[in-house]
Amino acid sequence: MAGCSERDRANPFDPRNHETRGAPVGFVALAGDGRVDLSWQVVQGQGLVGYQLYRRTAGQTTFEPLSSLLSPTTSRYYDLGLLNGLDHSYRLYYVFDTGLGGHPAEDTATPGQVKPWVIDEELGTLSRLTPDGRHVAFVRSGFVGPTGVGVDSASGQVWVSDGFGRRLTVLDPASGKTVDLPGLLALPSTLAVNSIDHSAWICDEVGDAVYQFSPSLTPILLPLQGIQTPIGVAVDPRDGSVWICERGASRVRRYGASHDLRWRVAVDRPSRIAVDSFTGKGWTTSFENGQVVRITDAGSVDDTFPGFAGPIGLAVDPRRGRIWVADARANQVVILDRGGSVVFRTGGVPEVHDLAVDLESGEAWAVAPGSGEVVRLSPTGQVLRRLRGFEAPYGVAVDPD
Repeated sequence: MAGCSERDRANPFDPRNHETRGAPVGFVALAGDGRVDLSWQVVQGQGLVGYQLYRRTAGQTTFEPLSSLLSPTTSRYYDLGLLNGLDHSYRLYYVFDTGLGGHPAEDTATPGQVKPWVIDEELGTLSRLTPDGRHVAFVRSGFVGPTGVGVDSASGQVWVSDGFGRRLTVLDPASGKTVDLPGLLALPSTLAVNSIDHSAWICDEVGDAVYQFSPSLTPILLPLQGIQTPIGVAVDPRDGSVWICERGASRVRRYGASHDLRWRVAVDRPSRIAVDSFTGKGWTTSFENGQVVRITDAGSVDDTFPGFAGPIGLAVDPRRGRIWVADARANQVVILDRGGSVVFRTGGVPEVHDLAVDLESGEAWAVAPGSGEVVRLSPTGQVLRRLRGFEAPYGVAVDPD
């Protein structure tokens, strides 16, 4: 009898099966722009004649049939023409020759336009998340240790600095094709993409230089040389000028689009920088100094804001006048207003290293290497979603599509 019991529990349709619980295997709902892509693992078994999908949206009280009977070899279904921002819950049932199975698999998806991209230094991957932050929709592996990521919001192209692989990569998500440039930079790290001319500025920390490349990874003009440990870079979308954190010399530099030096200003060991396109002012963090510094368009320190434990990444939301700061040592995301006052603090984001803001929704996406998570935050700093399964997520960029 014990042997029969074990055989029954090995049956994927058996509710006592510890892996399947009697439900369809591997069912997942991946949100997209106005759509949800549903997939599952095909299994075989006596009496199985197919599958059937049911759906319930926010406001509905019951699940309604979405599909007719699907064949036993079907493993995908595309639910199209959906309303973005609305939760869609799904159930997938086995259909037997005796009728509908009693144990469905379930998942929920919220369609949307945003495309968050995340690099994992330990896993050597570039991942695209679903717009609701519930799942990983796409993974490109093969990197040695990626240290920087940026996205061209006009073309959708994704730039990756593979610092420990000494390689730059540009991915075209539409075609899946990549362009690679190995060996030129000693340690490519943080980068900033100009969505107007589609170029990108790349910091070479060991080479003490900053390069500008076209999407074909052809250098534009000569690199900016003699910059001591460039560790952060940002593009001013108004004029294409570039702001650089020169950590080794404790200052911030600004160059014009033609690589002409406009000014430099003393800032103690700056870490990252972002530009407010509304005011023209720059915001920079200092991890060692535990502060955020605001710099004028003309190149002088406008104000200094202490009270941070160890801030690294930051992003500006010019539409709402918010500055998002990743305070890594405090395990917090801090939101400032343009005056530098703290508006919100969100804790429980271990070693938060980098973040990016979706300008359409005002939401932010933060990477937390301390817990291997990507955290999606509301415009007021509330945690909307945590996606686990990463090892060392160190960079994030958002394509509003």
